[in-house]
Amino acid sequence: MAILPTRGYSHQAFNVLTEVKKGNKQALGEFVWQNQERFFAVALIATGNPDQAVDLTITAFAHANQAIARLNTKDMHGPVWPWLAQFIVDACAEYHQQHSGQPAKGRHPDPSQDGSGDMNWLEQAHISSQRLKRCLGLISPHERNTFILRQQLGLTYEQIGFVLNEGVEEVMGDLFRSRVLLFKCLCQRAS
Repeated sequence: MAILPTRGYSHQAFNVLTEVKKGNKQALGEFVWQNQERFFAVALIATGNPDQAVDLTITAFAHANQAIARLNTKDMHGPVWPWLAQFIVDACAEYHQQHSGQPAKGRHPDPSQDGSGDMNWLEQAHISSQRLKRCLGLISPHERNTFILRQQLGLTYEQIGFVLNEGVEEVMGDLFRSRVLLFKCLCQRAS
């Protein structure tokens, strides 16, 4: 279930990137159109400013386009988004370096091993998007953003840390709190 509007985000990387690399203007236009909303959402969460989010979105697409020119598309498997997400994450990290510095980093075990990346509890619980949006409105904006970046936009904990300019442990804590609060809200509304 989508919290944000979706536009065919499951396109296979090989097909899309091959056409864009060939110089197919229509494929490039569709590629940008299908991913601009996600880029902007991530950038807006990172900056809190629509104008800066637009600048980050443009920068990220420019870097992605440069990378496509050097990319061997035959090595690309699966959906485009996991490959493409890193460009907006990098743009957000650069933004934070320029405006607020980097958070302290330490060596952490891979938190994606906790299984939450595979959680599809929203679909399993048959929750309406309207109920979920209502409950999302009741939690803090920071926890809501962390939840959206993980559950809707599929970013890793490390990527979320770069977008929000915080450590992986803080991301994991915020995500845990957001899930608990959402679960409580959804259970209260169901009874």
